[in-house]
Amino acid sequence: MSRRLDIPRNIHMERVPEGLRIDIPAEEETAAQGGRGRGRPRKNTGGAARAEALKDAADSGAVGVGAPVFSVLLPRELSGGPESRGLLQRLESRPLVLAGLLEEGAAALGALLPEQPPWRRLQDLGAAGEEAEGGGGRTHGAAESAARPVCSCGAYGCGHAELAMAYGDAAWASDAGLRLALLGWTPEALAAAVLDRWAALQPLPDPEEALRQVAGGPEAPPRGAAGEGPNIAEWLAEMAGQGRLHLPGPQFHDVKADLQHLQRARRSSVEQGREPGPDSAPWAALLPGVSGAARGLSLVAARVMERAAELAAAGRKKPR
Repeated sequence: MSRRLDIPRNIHMERVPEGLRIDIPAEEETAAQGGRGRGRPRKNTGGAARAEALKDAADSGAVGVGAPVFSVLLPRELSGGPESRGLLQRLESRPLVLAGLLEEGAAALGALLPEQPPWRRLQDLGAAGEEAEGGGGRTHGAAESAARPVCSCGAYGCGHAELAMAYGDAAWASDAGLRLALLGWTPEALAAAVLDRWAALQPLPDPEEALRQVAGGPEAPPRGAAGEGPNIAEWLAEMAGQGRLHLPGPQFHDVKADLQHLQRARRSSVEQGREPGPDSAPWAALLPGVSGAARGLSLVAARVMERAAELAAAGRKKPR
């Protein structure tokens, strides 16, 4: 996977439940064999060299139009495999990456995704199992059978499979969504699995009781019932039914009447150049429990009048 291959336009790839299906024209291997020279014995080249030779043949235009197509199935990660579980464990300790997964998709996972595709890792496991059994004519293990790419030509170790794995490696390296899908996850399913793991780490002793405390059960008293005065919801419903929801309540008119009373009392007691003393009775009725309200208002009014007199005097001194 150190070198990325450019995938020709005549190569078709499709994700299927079993893995990644790659359709390859049959003439690619024939053209590659002809490029090595006719009449010479066929060398047992490595997978990378054979894949590169087949790619050169495809890019050179040696593949005919309407040629037969062989389909190669590259296996995906086994259900609940180690790479799939490892991704879940790594994401469990990264809540910010989880948020990025829900917003941006698989591209937010970045380096958390494995670099090696499933067919390469499973192929290595199969080769290791074969060496452990001593080779020979003995039956290979289940890991090797699952790791072997399946080609429609039926030939074991055909060039189609090698080329398909090379193209699959290139697609795996460039497409984060393909990586996640071939590991058996969708962004939504992976996020849900992480949330389930978090919930399992901090279980609630009684989930129904906790939900009832948050939402309030049938036996919970209605909010506002213990307060003084009418229930705000009932008052709003009544005002809306009468078409008076836009009008101020009675308290607004009461305050206005008190202010008018104070204003009349103020006008009757004002002397020229002097403010009246504070009368605490009206303010005590308007603001119960607030001591010194009348005195404070008197000080503010006196300061305002002084400032107004200063500004008026300064205006008279200016030349016209």
